[in-house]
Amino acid sequence: MCRMVGVVFRSKFPAEVLEDLKEVARTGRIPEHAEPGHRDGWGVVSYIKEMPIYLERRADPIFEDKHYAPMILQTAKLPGPNILIAHARASSGTPASIPNTHPFIAGGLVLAHNGTIYDFDVRTKHRVAGDTDSEKLLMMLADQMDDDGDQKAALKSVIKNEVLPREFTGAVLLVSDGEMLYAYRDHAPKKSPNYYDLRVAKFLDYVVVYQETLMTMPPDAFQVKKGELVTIDLNLNVTREMVR
Repeated sequence: MCRMVGVVFRSKFPAEVLEDLKEVARTGRIPEHAEPGHRDGWGVVSYIKEMPIYLERRADPIFEDKHYAPMILQTAKLPGPNILIAHARASSGTPASIPNTHPFIAGGLVLAHNGTIYDFDVRTKHRVAGDTDSEKLLMMLADQMDDDGDQKAALKSVIKNEVLPREFTGAVLLVSDGEMLYAYRDHAPKKSPNYYDLRVAKFLDYVVVYQETLMTMPPDAFQVKKGELVTIDLNLNVTREMVR
C-alpha cells in the first residue's frame, strides 16, 4: 500500500509535487487501517545521461526524514526534459528496508507499484535483492524487455500474462525507460477504487501522474480507467489505451 507520483517535465522540475507527496504520505488514507500514514520508506528516481539514478532512497518515514528536504533541493539541478518517479511506502507485510523500498531499478528501467500481487514467486534473469512482489515484477519486465526490445509491448505482455491471471489487491504501476512514463491502473473488484486511484494532470511545462493530492489540479485532469495504460513522452504528449 503506497502513495506515488510520476512527473514528465520539460525544464525546471516542479518541487511542489514532492512537497505534496510528503503531506499525502502523512495524512493519506489507508484502507482497512485505523490511522493514516505511509511510513515504511521512500525513494525518488530520475534520469541523468539517460540512466536512472536514486536522488535518495530511505527506509524511514518520508514525512519525518531529515534527508527529504535536501533531496528536493537536488531536483533543481536535474536536466530537462526528464522523468521523475517518487514513492512513499506502506508495507503490506515485508520489512521496511532499503532493498524493499520503491522505486526499483533494473538496467535503464524504473518501476513503482501500489498494491500486492499474491503468490508472485517467479524466476528472472535479473537479481532480486529484496522481498517484494514489486521488485520481482520489474525484473520480469526487464526480462521481457530483453526479449522484445520494445518497452510498451513488454509492459503490456507482463500485465496481461503475469499480473492479470493472478490474485492481486492493486496493480497501479508507474514505469519508465527514460523516454516515456507509463501509468497503469487496476485493482481487485472488492478493493477500494478511491485508494487504488491514478490521475493525470497536464500543466504548461510538465505532466504529473498522482494517486492522491492536496494540490489544486487543472479542470481537465483525468482518472486513469481500470485496465488502462497511459503513455507520456518527453514532449508531454499523452496517449491512452485499454490493456484488459
